[in-house]
Amino acid sequence: MYRTSGLLAALLVTFSAPSVFAQSDPWDGLARTTFDITAATLRIPCAVLKDGTGMAIPGFAPAFALNLELTGDALRLVDPIKAFEEIPESCLDTLVVDGNIAIYSTESAESDSSAAENTNRFYTIELQATIPPDGPINFAVLTADDRLYIRPTFEGSNFELRAGIGPYPREFVYDDVLVDEALRLMLLGITVFEAGNLKIRCDFDDPQALLEVVGSVGDNTQYRIKSSLTAADNNKIFSIICTAFNRDINRLELNVPSVEWTITLP
Repeated sequence: MYRTSGLLAALLVTFSAPSVFAQSDPWDGLARTTFDITAATLRIPCAVLKDGTGMAIPGFAPAFALNLELTGDALRLVDPIKAFEEIPESCLDTLVVDGNIAIYSTESAESDSSAAENTNRFYTIELQATIPPDGPINFAVLTADDRLYIRPTFEGSNFELRAGIGPYPREFVYDDVLVDEALRLMLLGITVFEAGNLKIRCDFDDPQALLEVVGSVGDNTQYRIKSSLTAADNNKIFSIICTAFNRDINRLELNVPSVEWTITLP
């Protein structure tokens, strides 16, 4: 049964304070939890709030952006704090409140230092707080482990083709058959060094608007090069670009122009 413990009451007072929303945004541009060396503060752009069974806690926002300032050997919860009405897709971390215990965990923290030894170094952190009804919320470090992250690489072929002449004449239809083939080649050519939630997708990229829609079958949109194009448009390019995005650290890892077509008209 849900009970409003002393910790929950303290969190509710902290999270619902009007001043929370009147201050600057220290999480602007942060993709993941980052230790601000200058301010000695752990900036948490989003942590999902759950109870001990993994369920949402009634009366609380589902997620919060938090500041934990290093004070002595503890991390103290300080303003500003931001509540989210809905859990953002980019929310990576968790704050579990169970009775009078709060545990924060992340697998994607990093340091804001530009030192070479910190490049691609990520931290798994678990913090715990036991808080009285009144007074500051201080987290102690339970575990903190670092790892050197190796980015995925792509060693496949990139294809350069001609649009307007065979086998891609003016009437050729470009659709998901080509996208699916690009994805297949992307999967064959990518090497992933760290297990995780890597999202790979391919799609047409046409910044110069060289293609026009000629039909669709379900979600499959079909294109041709525009009938208005002439030899004056030769050497303009459209392509299929495949991307690999690591959801575990909110980072675009690869952006591969798998196939490029150059306009070639008589």
